[in-house]
Amino acid sequence: MARSITEPTPQDFSAVELRGDASVRRRQVIARTGRGVLFFSLVLGLVALLTLFLNVFDKLGGYAVYAFKIDPLTITPSRPLEELSREELLALIEKHVPEDAKALIPEEYGAPLEELSNEDLVNILYNDTPSPETLTAKPLEALTREELIEVLQRNVTGTRFEQLQAERPLEQRTREELIELVEVEVLQRSVVWQWTLFESIFNRDAILAEIASRYPGSDYEFKWWLTPRFIASDQTTRPETTGLRPALLGSLLVVILSILFAVPIGVAAGIYLEEFAGKSRLGAIIQTNIYNLAGVPSIIYGMLGLAVFARALRDFTTGAAFGVPNPPPNGRTIITASLTMALLILPLIIVNTQEAIRAVPQALRDAALAVGATKWETVWHHVLPVAAPGILTGTILATARALGETAPLIVVGAAAYVTMDPQGIFSSYTVLPIQIYTWTKLPEQIFTRVASAAVVVLLVTVLAINLTAIILRNRLRKQI
Repeated sequence: MARSITEPTPQDFSAVELRGDASVRRRQVIARTGRGVLFFSLVLGLVALLTLFLNVFDKLGGYAVYAFKIDPLTITPSRPLEELSREELLALIEKHVPEDAKALIPEEYGAPLEELSNEDLVNILYNDTPSPETLTAKPLEALTREELIEVLQRNVTGTRFEQLQAERPLEQRTREELIELVEVEVLQRSVVWQWTLFESIFNRDAILAEIASRYPGSDYEFKWWLTPRFIASDQTTRPETTGLRPALLGSLLVVILSILFAVPIGVAAGIYLEEFAGKSRLGAIIQTNIYNLAGVPSIIYGMLGLAVFARALRDFTTGAAFGVPNPPPNGRTIITASLTMALLILPLIIVNTQEAIRAVPQALRDAALAVGATKWETVWHHVLPVAAPGILTGTILATARALGETAPLIVVGAAAYVTMDPQGIFSSYTVLPIQIYTWTKLPEQIFTRVASAAVVVLLVTVLAINLTAIILRNRLRKQI
């Protein structure tokens, strides 16, 4: 009978022969050690990233205590003391004059309080009360809508009043909304102190007890800084009213224009260097310089943009050559920033384009050339569609870098305080990173909460742009 022959399995070799091989054991130990180091690096990076997110998220909200910088009674209509009746004057003295001052009235005026004239009663109120002009003032809750609008018009600047009207006419707002506007814009209702989000969630009772002891009678609420109003509002000098819209629009305009300038040039340069330039000495020199430019510090590009776009080409970058009225000084415009950022990301796009084209199989080119296609037709109809997902990946990386850069934009003149939206490519601007940096260095601690909210907006903006590009890349891959 023929005996069946069984082939040894890999397990047999590993259990019998390989287990005793010292070199194999050593390589397995090295492999396990390397895998452990890589896993530890991954965990460490995730912990650091999570810590950063938690630190930012912890400052987005919490219990806040409010106070008015201006006494509400000083801005509301009041009656002159001279027009009050004797009974009203006596009631005000009884309520607002201290007891020790009232005890000295008979000695100072030579008669009891009830026997004094109205003129003497008025003098007592002026002399013995800290704010006599507010004694007859109406509280905000007692004012009519017309009086509230008049208070706003009388106490805010003309420009700010026009902005409020442009956002939504005051006549169309409710009485409660007008009172809130007066509190914020005129009385400057501000945050005196705020606890962090996690403290407010886990130590609520202790915080409320501390508010009652340290800030008796003060208003408090659970306040979020990241709100639709914060994103859609103009920038102001107060953390309670400031907004992010000018910086957000400035960032989007700068990034979009930078991509429009850099992507066509970068992709075209990458295609030429990889498909048409060949292996020449000149091509090698150009390639080396492109790699070097990709690692140049961003501040150098800022200096280049300042010298070329902001100064040498100032008439063009400010729009003066095209008849734009009142151009910004020194070429500090959106177009200057966009051209500078385009230079910054151009080497990155070129290198990624070359890598994506280099990954296309050579057989695809040979097949196209074999059926009679020209070199350009091969590149345009076969190589470029296959390399498009990789090129788009490079564009994603370039977009993320352009959106987060600060140094070159500071050099070319991005403003730290802009209250108006950019009106075009020749207008002044600010961007999100500069706005965040400006808020973090201000002495008021509350501005760090506003900066944290802006950080979240910046992260979401970067993720949204990257997600859009990733979706386009995946669709291109499915079509190949």
